[in-house]
Order: sequence, then C-alpha cells, then structure tokens
Amino acid sequence: MREQIMTDVKLSVIAPCFNEEHNVATLVQRTLATFKAMGIVGELVLIDDGSRDRTWERITEAMQKHPEVRGVRHLKNRGIEGGWLSGLDNSSADVICLIDSDLQNRPEDIERLWETYQREPVDIVQAVRHPQGLERRRLVFSSTLNAILNISFGTHLRDSKSGFVICRREVFRLILDHKFKYRYFQSFIGAAAGVRQFTVAEVDTTFEQRRAGQSFLAGFPVKAVVRIVWELAKFRVETLTDPRHKERPRTSRY
Repeated sequence: MREQIMTDVKLSVIAPCFNEEHNVATLVQRTLATFKAMGIVGELVLIDDGSRDRTWERITEAMQKHPEVRGVRHLKNRGIEGGWLSGLDNSSADVICLIDSDLQNRPEDIERLWETYQREPVDIVQAVRHPQGLERRRLVFSSTLNAILNISFGTHLRDSKSGFVICRREVFRLILDHKFKYRYFQSFIGAAAGVRQFTVAEVDTTFEQRRAGQSFLAGFPVKAVVRIVWELAKFRVETLTDPRHKERPRTSRY
C-alpha cells in the first residue's frame, strides 16, 4: 500500500515538528481528511526536529495507522530549514506544500492553495495569514518587517514571511540555496522568491491561535526579533553579492 501511494502521490505536505506531541494526531487527521476532500493522493511528511517530548512516538503511531504518513527523526534540532530539507529528501511528489505543525495554519486551507496553484500560471502559491487574537505588538512587528522586506527586495507581497506555500520541489530547493547560515530563514521565503524572480500568487487564509505548545516568539522576545532584523540585513548583502541570486533559474512548470 505504501509503495502504491508513493508512486501515485500528487502532493507532499511537509511539516517540521518540535515538541508538538499534542498537535501531531490532529494535524494528521485534518490533513488526510483534506486530501480526501481534494480527491487526490497525498502524503504527509512529519519531521521530528530533535523534540524533547513524545513527538516521535506520536509520529510513529501515525505511520502505523496511516500509510500516507511518513516520518523523519532528527536526534538534534536543526531548525525549521533543516526540517524542510529533510522533508524534501524524504518526500515523493513533484509538488510540495509546507505547513506549520502547530495548527495555526489550517490544514483545510491546503485545498485553497492547491486549487490556486492548479489554476494560476505561477511558480509559488503563498498563504496570506490573517491572525486571530495576536498581540498588538507582534502584529506591528510583523507588518513592519513585511514592509521592510518588500522595500529591501523589491517585492509587493502582503505576507512575505508566510511559510505556508505550495510549489515544485525544485523551486523550493533554489529558494533554500544560500551562502550564509540563517536561524530564521523562514522569514525570507517571499524575499528569496522575489530575488529569484519567481512568480507568486497569494491566497487569504485564517491564522489561528496555537492550541498547544509554545511559539518561539511567545512573549515577543527581543533577542529573536533583533536576530531576525540582523539576518535580514545579512541576506540582503548576500543577494547583492552572490552570483547565484542574479538570474532566474529555468524551472518552467510546463
């Protein structure tokens, strides 16, 4: 059964997990239900990124129950970018979807992104997140950072930092092809796409409050905010000096 699914799979959903034991089962149930509603064969790739709780146990249970679920385990935390790369290496579809494992991105909205991707001649479909109940200072920081990213990289995206996207795997590998090391590269997806001259379609989605676990931005940590701003400047320098960012790669969907 698993081999058949890997052969016929149309969409690979990749979800890095760090201390998400209380969210895994719900993420699996809602994502698989979404595949069924979409009428496609899909797979869900869960990456345990060095969790200290029972996340891997929950992923193992899901794999035993559902052949559509694949699991990857990092013994040490590699960060969300490391999780994405492991997801790419262990998925089988040509088209991939990135989603957070904390259920703030609604798995049901995968269908909306997929429909737009099938309809629009673009390289990437990116969710525009509309937060519910987010602290005002975090909203201000998010909108300010988005404006800075657009100005710095010449883009016009409403939610440049959104990591809820659908694209071809080769497109995303090119987005992740950078020279320097970044801890928060998830904030630069839209900027990296813009530098590469990839076309982007945006889809409005609801960004729900986290039901379990804790965000790395909980309480608005100044240290993380300063690090993100510093990395933004570093990435801008890289895109101006590294030849790999100068030309749009040939990655036609057709």
